[in-house]
Amino acid sequence: MSENITLTETDKDLPKHVKNGFMRYRDFKPLTQGGEAILRTCLDENLGRTVVMKTLQPQFQNLDTYQKRFLREARVTAQIPHPATIPVYELSRDADGNPYFTMKKLGGRDLCDILDQISAGHAPTIEQFGLDSLINVLIHVGQCLAFSHAKGVVHRDMKPANIMIGDYGEVMVLDWGLAKVWDMADDDDVDRLIRSGQQRIAGRLTGKGDVQGTPYYMSPEQSTETGDVDERTDIYNMGIILFEILTGESYMSGRNFKEIQRKILEDPVREPRKVCPKKNIPRELNAICVKALQKEPKDRYPLMSAMVDDLRAFLLNNEVSVYSEPKWMRVLKFRDKKVFSATSLLWLTLGILLSIFFQLGWFLIRLSMS
Repeated sequence: MSENITLTETDKDLPKHVKNGFMRYRDFKPLTQGGEAILRTCLDENLGRTVVMKTLQPQFQNLDTYQKRFLREARVTAQIPHPATIPVYELSRDADGNPYFTMKKLGGRDLCDILDQISAGHAPTIEQFGLDSLINVLIHVGQCLAFSHAKGVVHRDMKPANIMIGDYGEVMVLDWGLAKVWDMADDDDVDRLIRSGQQRIAGRLTGKGDVQGTPYYMSPEQSTETGDVDERTDIYNMGIILFEILTGESYMSGRNFKEIQRKILEDPVREPRKVCPKKNIPRELNAICVKALQKEPKDRYPLMSAMVDDLRAFLLNNEVSVYSEPKWMRVLKFRDKKVFSATSLLWLTLGILLSIFFQLGWFLIRLSMS
């Protein structure tokens, strides 16, 4: 089928005996393959559109924990009708009785790839995704998460690889398979899988692929057996993503799950401005990041919407709630850009003082000569 929408495709007759379920799909092509699932594109004959079909890897199809996660991902995604979630079209079983679901085919790149390209100095990516653009992406993601939190759903697996930026600027939040719904206990089998360190979670230490048992984006409460996970876990994850945007570095490192877990629980919060003092990271974004990364959930933003409000305030050059800018800096703002940095202000002040000094000296000389 061509990329253009044609009359022969839109107006062709619908057969009296319509194919339903798995029989309606044909022209399967591999798209990608992860640790647990296989994604293929296929043509939906009834609607004449290309969709993505997701199925479990054969070795996981009969394992209850993985099947539960798979079904949860399909249903949670379908039940969060937000512009930043992928439309799910159908959940059913194939000819062999294995579950599948179909969804919208996305174009674009995930945020992990974008950050890797920026770190590698790829000029087109750097030009396309400046700081303000990336902060705007986080605002869209935060709005989606705030919407899901209002419906009692915590994502629990936010990371750059699960944020897709489309070819036309659309932002999508992916992979709701680890989501916690409002009436679910913290010790369900999927949750125990996460806490065990055996869940395959992608990291940005290498920038490529998955790393077994190294949960770089896990919050402190996720890493403990008795942690009470709520929406503030997603806020912590967003703090890590913001840290990586600001610094170009991974927030967490470690050789194994135990080392990662110890650092999560014991190491102090890493401030972007201290990690990369030469990058001139805005103080407002530094403060937002540090607030989101507090180890105690009660010390973070209470709601995702509060973090989104601060990110939006930064883009609008308004005051953010977690950072009080000195009044003299506010005076130096013109529209949406700072006219002077602190260094340039210092030189300006020195110039003014020197000018006053020389004028006063010249006045005294003339006074003495008269």
